[in-house]
Amino acid sequence: MSLLRKIILYPFATLLNFLTSIRNFFFDVGIFKEQTFEYFSIGVGNISQGGTGKSVLVSYLAEILKDNFMINILSRGYGRKSDGFQIANKISTPNQLGDEPFMFYKQNQEIRVAVCNSRKEGMLRLIDSINKNLKNIFILDDVYQHRWVKPSFMILLTEYSKPYFRDYLFPSGNLRESRKSARRADIIIVTKCPNNLSIEEREKFISELNIDLKQKVFFSKIKYNEYIFGKRKNLPIDILKRVPFILVTGIADNTLLVDELRMKGLTFKTINYKDHYAYTKKDINKISTLSDGNLILTTEKDYFKLQEHMNSDLLFYVKINIHFNEEDSKILKTLILKKEKYFT
Repeated sequence: MSLLRKIILYPFATLLNFLTSIRNFFFDVGIFKEQTFEYFSIGVGNISQGGTGKSVLVSYLAEILKDNFMINILSRGYGRKSDGFQIANKISTPNQLGDEPFMFYKQNQEIRVAVCNSRKEGMLRLIDSINKNLKNIFILDDVYQHRWVKPSFMILLTEYSKPYFRDYLFPSGNLRESRKSARRADIIIVTKCPNNLSIEEREKFISELNIDLKQKVFFSKIKYNEYIFGKRKNLPIDILKRVPFILVTGIADNTLLVDELRMKGLTFKTINYKDHYAYTKKDINKISTLSDGNLILTTEKDYFKLQEHMNSDLLFYVKINIHFNEEDSKILKTLILKKEKYFT
């Protein structure tokens, strides 16, 4: 965004700052009441508008905690066609749940995934439906601004190349609320870091975050699976060096994925749609025409939406994971388990 445009939009950003600051003040002093629950919950969110890797972290948390707890994930279900409270089941569709909650459910159907426009109502109804003989934990997706619900443990994400401390409030920038609201987080996870991030660079970044003493910071990077996954088979991603394909994405920012594939020496055409895009028959025809009978590669959440329309053996997805170094991975899990033990 140009400097002139930022200046022109600054008054609107000032208004947003005033409104969100008043709202947060009302929550901080108790005029607006945050709902707490008897069960341990982890909130995941950001103060930027999308693209920080929340869904990848939710999947990661479900994976590392599934041996200790019955996992319950609650999301708004952005982009879904249904209303109210919904729990994922074997006949659910991306239209009913939203693309990311549907993806969570398909990743592991032993976990429970629910969506609701109201996080408070969603938590109450999800808690009412659980097996109370099990040790339940709740992961609340994209909940940072939804302060009517107060998670037991809050994780804030910020992208390494686009940190919130270098950003501005919308519409001058991409922040949903002021930078100082980051103080509400227990943990800040820096996502999409370069592979060769030095200790000095980490320390400089942490200094710029200006964290409280109680807050912990972790650095993570994106890791792509060495296989691509399809309806009937999985293939080594290197096969794409010999097999023509197109890349179809409906995510906030596909730059890292495109760069990763090109670093592997792959040649391909790309069709990029907006995040949470609902594919139409016209889109499917366009994709089919451009692919011309070749393999179609997409993201995991787009795969399930496209599969409903295409049901093709030529449709594959690349799986994206969040990766911590071994020490940080252990520390993060230990912090969560200690907090849960203290909470109960």
